[in-house]
Amino acid sequence: MTRCPVHYRPLLAAGLVSAFALAWPGVSQATPGDQFSQPIERPQTPLPDLDAVRQRAGAGDREAQFQLGLANQLGIGLPRNLVLARDWFGKAAAQDQPRAMAALGFMLLIGQGGPVDLDQAERLLRRAGDLGEPTAYANLAELLLAREGGGSTADDRAAAEAMLEKAVAAGAINASYRLGRLLFEGTVFRQDRTRGRQLLEKAAAAGNPYAQTYLADLYALGTILKPDPRQAFALAQAAAKAGLAEGVNELAVLYWSGIGTAKDVPRAATLFDEAGKLGDPNGWYNLALMHQQGVLGRPDLTAARRFAGQAAEAGLPVASALYGQMLQQGTGGPADPAGAVPFLRQAAAAGVANAQNFLALALFNGEGVPADKAAAMTWWEKAVAQKHGPATNNFVLHLAAGDGGRPADPARARKLLTAMAESGYAGSQFRLGVWYEQAWFGTPRNLDTAEAWYRRAAEAGHAGAAYKYASYLEAGRPGMPPDAAKALQWYRTAAERGSAPAQFETARMLFNGEGAPADQAAALTWLRRSAGQGFPQALFVMGDLLYRGDGMAADPAAAWAYLRLAEQAGFAEAAGNRQVVEGQLDPAARQRAIQVLKTVVAAFHREEKDE
Repeated sequence: MTRCPVHYRPLLAAGLVSAFALAWPGVSQATPGDQFSQPIERPQTPLPDLDAVRQRAGAGDREAQFQLGLANQLGIGLPRNLVLARDWFGKAAAQDQPRAMAALGFMLLIGQGGPVDLDQAERLLRRAGDLGEPTAYANLAELLLAREGGGSTADDRAAAEAMLEKAVAAGAINASYRLGRLLFEGTVFRQDRTRGRQLLEKAAAAGNPYAQTYLADLYALGTILKPDPRQAFALAQAAAKAGLAEGVNELAVLYWSGIGTAKDVPRAATLFDEAGKLGDPNGWYNLALMHQQGVLGRPDLTAARRFAGQAAEAGLPVASALYGQMLQQGTGGPADPAGAVPFLRQAAAAGVANAQNFLALALFNGEGVPADKAAAMTWWEKAVAQKHGPATNNFVLHLAAGDGGRPADPARARKLLTAMAESGYAGSQFRLGVWYEQAWFGTPRNLDTAEAWYRRAAEAGHAGAAYKYASYLEAGRPGMPPDAAKALQWYRTAAERGSAPAQFETARMLFNGEGAPADQAAALTWLRRSAGQGFPQALFVMGDLLYRGDGMAADPAAAWAYLRLAEQAGFAEAAGNRQVVEGQLDPAARQRAIQVLKTVVAAFHREEKDE
């Protein structure tokens, strides 16, 4: 499945907040700590003399200690180091430096650079507020919401909004971004997009890179605000220039997509790497997608796996899902089912449906982890609740059969499968066609219904469904006469999508002039492609043609190799033919036949699965 670049969608302004979408435009997903406001306005440039700041901080200067904490927290002029940031903020806070108290309180709230300590966070924030640090009020508001039911009461929300308003009135630009976004989105307070947008634009104009990045995202996507590509690019540029990792990622997305600027994929790749190094793992995840999709040239799955791993190690759930899948399937490197499980668990727990599906597969089959079919069904069911197509197909199959420690429930299984098919997922449309065709799990056999689902899935791009629909068109039924021309059209469509059976049927019809004038050259091309995927009938026919020299030079040694492979694949008729050819080969030809066989096997490629 092609994925799109990830835009920056932080829920709130926190130092390490990032969020992501699996498709663009997509659904935001927050990370832990996203409800709190980063209390520090990010400097536009690195510290002018970092060595001098270090010396003053070491000598006990509280302002230098605060500055050094900020540099480490935000990665200004040096690599981001949250443990050191917390330590330096603590030293300055011990000397009543208000901004350091607010910064340390923030880190304690979200567990940044160390464990969460809400009691100490509250003491620091209240003291910082008393000393005039306005952003402390915003985080006190969030602490209230977190402790008193998550804003479940009107009183909680009103108190939190009042505190944020107090912080805004005191000039806290980050609080303007914070309140503006909450009002704009209407997630906690009553939605007021007009004022929310005003606050966001005020924060962006004042140089707040979080607001700049958020607005750039909205203007680029154009799903809520009127699209403004130039403004999106200008805002992302400003956020990136300020050194905000998420802003660099957003700018890279715009270069990749050609929004507000000329499309520049190499520049995007450079910026994605920079964003990752600055602390936004979305950058490395996007770089993984670039290598996976081959947008920088040929697909480089090894590089894709490396960057996905870096983003996963940094804690990005969607990257953990991708990396876990690659480890599980041996994509871009050796298979490591056991190593995949922790990453899949992390992403599954964060709600990534694709990870829930692959974790369930590992648990159900006991791959890299002791088999636990009941747990597998639970994870599949979580993904089904998110309308994840492949997970739905897996879940309903075992639910209908009564696997996984649950009573068989074919009626519910068919209902879930039908709902997913009706939602437009081609994999479920194809599967539902099979259920009606084969009368699986008590489904009434109905070829008309099966054909209708195959057609819908085929039109949605499903290769297997296109092959099945073509077979219905070729065979015909009462009330539906055969249509060889349309059958060939759909066989060819499925063949182009990689279906080995469809490639073989396309070759057969073109050889015989069915549905179109005979075209031996095109037929041989499709036959070779089908045989190249190890399709037994194609292997058999290739062997026969090579033996007889029909359409190609006679080559008994190569014929023997193809017939032997067809035989090994279970095509019974191949054995007799192979024995006849073998009896005609001298020792040298037999040695060559074995080499041809090895060459053909080495060229086999796995057919891409539908699900």
